[in-house]
Amino acid sequence: MQNTDGGAVQRIFVKVFGFSDVERHALNTVFRLSESRPVVYAPWDADAPEKAHVALIDGDSWEASVELARPEHDALQLVWVGDRPSSKAALVIPRPLKWGAVIEGLDRLYAPALPDAETSLDFDISAGSPLELEMGWPGDAGATTAPAPLEPPQAEPAGVRVLVVEPDQDSRLYLRAKFSAAGLAWMDEAGTGAQALELLRTNSYGLVLVDLGLGDMNGWTLIRTLQASRPATAQLIVTGAGLTPLDAVRAWFAGATGALAKPLHPGKLQRLLEKLQQTPS
Repeated sequence: MQNTDGGAVQRIFVKVFGFSDVERHALNTVFRLSESRPVVYAPWDADAPEKAHVALIDGDSWEASVELARPEHDALQLVWVGDRPSSKAALVIPRPLKWGAVIEGLDRLYAPALPDAETSLDFDISAGSPLELEMGWPGDAGATTAPAPLEPPQAEPAGVRVLVVEPDQDSRLYLRAKFSAAGLAWMDEAGTGAQALELLRTNSYGLVLVDLGLGDMNGWTLIRTLQASRPATAQLIVTGAGLTPLDAVRAWFAGATGALAKPLHPGKLQRLLEKLQQTPS
């Protein structure tokens, strides 16, 4: 079997025991995303072309523990999620559950030679709101909108405070104009991750836009710091040149409510801002 890049693919079938419907949905999403990787993880069922290799078990599920005790499962590698792990577990993952830890653990078992860039996934199913998945590509950018001339505000604006973390000054001017037109005039800017962290130390924001192309730090590191802050940011938008569907889903699991590829499509950005304005904080 080959992946989309023409390389050989190793497919690992995973038999899943327990977990909530939301967790199952997240897991199936991660399995689908792995189709583009050298090691693919797929849910096992009775119609699968091979036997299962791994048992992924919800340690909080009594029924799952009973099911796992059946002799036909003795040959499976055991990945245990939760407390009181079985002594047979090859990998134990604590709760609250992060699917990135599941995938990275499976990679340690089945793909130890892969570089970090191909194995690192930071999925977090704690995000509550569905992703506004607006994947804009260069071919559909349409007409551009020039930033309007800006004047320093005479008084501190009321309403939601916005932070834009964007290394490109022209892009920040453009976003300021778009946010202002959407009624979000109270906006701070940061050209680097360090500047953003300094602003976050002294201010709370109802909406933060983070571009992944920061020069001084990994954009995902900033997003994790942002979502761990208290009070947490109510709304998050992730942008980036060449943003992929994998990046967009990763942004959702990190708590984002929107993901936009560059060049930003003016209509998609406007619709996303309108939706965020209508969403209760």
